Amino acid sequence: MFQTEVSAPPDATHFTITRQFAAPKRLVYRCYTAPEHMAHFWGPRGSRLSVCDIDLRVGGVWRVRWTFPDGRSWGYSSVYTSIVPDRQLDYRDAPYDWTGGLDGLPAPEMLSTIALAGDDKITTVTVTVRWNSVEARDTAVKQGFTNMVSVGHERLDDYVSTLPYEV
Repeated sequence: MFQTEVSAPPDATHFTITRQFAAPKRLVYRCYTAPEHMAHFWGPRGSRLSVCDIDLRVGGVWRVRWTFPDGRSWGYSSVYTSIVPDRQLDYRDAPYDWTGGLDGLPAPEMLSTIALAGDDKITTVTVTVRWNSVEARDTAVKQGFTNMVSVGHERLDDYVSTLPYEV
């Protein structure tokens, strides 16, 4: 129904990925903030989210790890820098074993925002990821970062269609 739009301006250090969902904004926000929902859409097809820890507070850690059918696994951690319930999540990268808080973190490689707009029927999700340089952004795009987010959006679209509006 809806298409994912990717924008990566040539001289900018960010890219933006936008997608609409036929679901209430509150429900989509819950999917991004509850491990029991994220397990259904976060990450590449064919993977299983074997770790999904969410400490939903500024300074809280969001940690995920995917396991693939061939036995490989890969994970990362992020730390929330700002949270506006039902509207926006801002976070930055962190060492995988980070226990929480913003103090003492190494300089970020990327800063991300998931912004939600909409109503009780249609939600627009805009993911913006800022890198330290255009080259770092371009490398991430070449390695499939935007494709992985787009696949996650497809999976989220499939998943929210199975949920009651009040979760």
